[in-house]
Amino acid sequence: MNNISDDIIWRYLQGIATAEDMKALNEYISASPDNKKYLFSIEELYHLGRWKYDEEDKINAAMQRLKSVVQPVEMSVLSEKKVKKQMKHLFLWTRYAAAVLVLVLIGWLSFRGLTSEDMIRVYADNKIRKIELADGTKVWLNKGSVFEYPENFAGDNRKVRLNGEAYFEVARQTGKHKFTVESKLMTVVVHGTIFNMKSYDQATVAETSLIEGEVLVESGDDDSKIILLPGQKAIVEESSHKMVVKETNSLMDGIWRNNMVPFQNATIQDIAKVLEDLYHVKIEVRKDIDLTHTYSGMIEKKEKLEDVMKTLQNSIPIRYKIESDKVLIEPME
Repeated sequence: MNNISDDIIWRYLQGIATAEDMKALNEYISASPDNKKYLFSIEELYHLGRWKYDEEDKINAAMQRLKSVVQPVEMSVLSEKKVKKQMKHLFLWTRYAAAVLVLVLIGWLSFRGLTSEDMIRVYADNKIRKIELADGTKVWLNKGSVFEYPENFAGDNRKVRLNGEAYFEVARQTGKHKFTVESKLMTVVVHGTIFNMKSYDQATVAETSLIEGEVLVESGDDDSKIILLPGQKAIVEESSHKMVVKETNSLMDGIWRNNMVPFQNATIQDIAKVLEDLYHVKIEVRKDIDLTHTYSGMIEKKEKLEDVMKTLQNSIPIRYKIESDKVLIEPME
């Protein structure tokens, strides 16, 4: 995929990209290093330099930024004329939308006690990313996740926002300095603890698993509040906004940050679905395979799907065939 719609880029910059948009962006930046550098240069320019210079200055600054990060031999692959034309189109669009967008951003950020200059937005594209915040809190972002946080925390409430999955090791501070993670379906409030949170804006279910300490979990619409203890998971469904608490192996819920994929009491069909999402392939499970047996364990993420399938085959009585972008799983005879 060598082209990407300006509409998709614009929605991504505003933080309103749909699941289909994010998939298209992932495919675009995975297609070549040039695509990735081009997109992230535009994003950086959008966040650091928007509305401060006139249109031509922005375009020239963007070109200089691209030239500084792309080697000259690589730059020849990119058409400078094409890049400049696309940027000009984006900035023309930004100029007409800027007045409304600035007001929206200021209102949205002020609600959280932040200014537009404070916000940093991180997108974990095709790899897990680790971030250390100003207060010493450590955050691991799973692939495809978006995380927003201020450069420096002010006041007695450290607020951040998550669209995706993240593992938090929250630094404890003296006094009543809460740490709040907001998302579409749930909010988590802590002082100093370790937990895993999965809450994608486009998903219908959000969940938080507590590993250490204590957290307060709030549902979005019905004001439900639950205090979690280690080994518990809070789940909120969008349809009802009701919250339920279940016992869980919370260490397994957060093991993905070590490049591992956990599964618990999963059928072969469940495992196949996880692998489909990870490797973007179609996996067909033959109808005569036994789906009454369940399995618990971990799969190490590897570069090649075939390496993962070999590992599975050593643990589960299955055989597999890989044909192009399709995999067939059948019972071991």
